[in-house]
Amino acid sequence: MNRLEPLTGLRGIAAYSVLIAHTIAAAFSYDGSILQPFAHRLAYFGMSLFFVLSGFVIYYNYAESFAREPLGRATWKFFVARFARLYPLYAISIIVALPYLPAEGLSDDLGVVLAYLTLTQAWFNVEMAVFPPDWSISAEWFFYLAFIPLGAAVRKVARPLLVLVVYSALAVLAVLLLFHWFAAPLTEMGKQWLYVNARVSSDPWGWLIYFSPPLRLLEFIAGMFSARTLMNFGASGTAPRYTSAILAGALLWCVAVVFVRPLTSEPPMSFILSNVIFAPALALLILHVCFSDGWLSKMLSSRALQFMGDISFSVYVWSFFVMDRIIAPEFRLKAWSVEAAANAMGRIAIVIGLTTVFAYGSYLLIEMPARRWIRAALTRREPGLGVLAER
Repeated sequence: MNRLEPLTGLRGIAAYSVLIAHTIAAAFSYDGSILQPFAHRLAYFGMSLFFVLSGFVIYYNYAESFAREPLGRATWKFFVARFARLYPLYAISIIVALPYLPAEGLSDDLGVVLAYLTLTQAWFNVEMAVFPPDWSISAEWFFYLAFIPLGAAVRKVARPLLVLVVYSALAVLAVLLLFHWFAAPLTEMGKQWLYVNARVSSDPWGWLIYFSPPLRLLEFIAGMFSARTLMNFGASGTAPRYTSAILAGALLWCVAVVFVRPLTSEPPMSFILSNVIFAPALALLILHVCFSDGWLSKMLSSRALQFMGDISFSVYVWSFFVMDRIIAPEFRLKAWSVEAAANAMGRIAIVIGLTTVFAYGSYLLIEMPARRWIRAALTRREPGLGVLAER
């Protein structure tokens, strides 16, 4: 087993966590549903796992390239590869969304159009104009720009595991204190500078604590330190002896946050529920599955989870289109009953199945051909580039 194969499985877990969370939230949308808060927390977990994994994979794949090659050449290869990975499917998702999702904001403001063309809509809080789920792809683009200076800084860290632990603690504490003391002025600033109107923008507080790429960068950086730790231990030929304790602690924390609502229902913990609350545990969990050949690593390396990870990007994108048709408002659960719940569960199963079928087709017919064509057209393919499966 390749010790990095489990990361592909984790990507599948992230994508299907978001898919399952959103289908549950849509199907069981009646007032007082006990599943709604669970679904929201599961979606937060999935998105955080995506971002931490992204930081890990990007650093692991490209840090050495930036270290040994001229900056201009390494930067060009990096952005060609990332553009080829994200933009084709992103562009198709926007085109498909236009006919039946509200898009009035695009005709009102040229800046909104430019933001969508340049994948910067989440940067300026205009991500609600067309297909809001693409906000996370916009955030990824922000991370890639930040990676170049951040990667150089992380490479200089001599004790990355210690720095990862300290960084994670400080990041969580900083967000807690920032939103505890400055929630009102930050929200007012967001309303003044990063709000267009209700058709194209999230509410300023929602953007600050969830959609904001600078805030979500904290998760990406945790993933970078995790990758640096793996590369550091790999170079020395040794690994930590306490990986089992890391696994237990990380899993318990993630499970507690997702299933124990009182843990995060009130401030200040509610301030970090939708952003950094999972990141420290996930960064350590990734380290464990890379170091270990235990049950979790083997499960994540299974054929089923490798398949789920390979199609994860398409799963994320197409799930919202499938869900919109299968769990339309007229079919949603209005009040609890056994029959209505059975109907909702059936529709959830259909959404998951159809999304998987569409995602596999998209992966074969759109993602892979477009990626190969763009990379071949814009740069010379070199051995060793992209050794780790990427989101």
